[in-house]
Amino acid sequence: MWSSIIAVLGTLAGALTAGLLQHRAARTARAEQRADAHRQDQLAAVTEFAAALDAHRSAIFHRERLALIEAGAEHQLEAQTKSHDTRATVTAPHVRLQVLVPELAGAAQTAADATYALRNATTRAELDALRHAAKEATTAFVAAAAALLRPGHR
Repeated sequence: MWSSIIAVLGTLAGALTAGLLQHRAARTARAEQRADAHRQDQLAAVTEFAAALDAHRSAIFHRERLALIEAGAEHQLEAQTKSHDTRATVTAPHVRLQVLVPELAGAAQTAADATYALRNATTRAELDALRHAAKEATTAFVAAAAALLRPGHR
């Protein structure tokens, strides 16, 4: 009879151990899936922000170049409308980035400020220099994102 009791207890202990191990493995897999999904969201936020900033930099550069050469009012208005549209598309990715990757908020703001600074150019040389600085700031932002979000970093 004791051998039967010991056999039953051994079977129960084995089943309990297997159940606990299975639960732990499932919990670990869910945590890894959540972490991977979060990293994918962060990468998407970085990519969307960089793309929106690039489009806005291009549009504002074109607008300011037309203003400096005193192009026709129609062309300037068209360029201004486009730059306003691209500026509006920067806001949502910028906010999303700040929420999902707050460690990059400073670099993102620096890149955005450098892009917005193109509005202040008074000469073509200054416009070109500001454009170059904006590109460098965006490159620095992307480099910081790559370092932060590379697999295994966190």
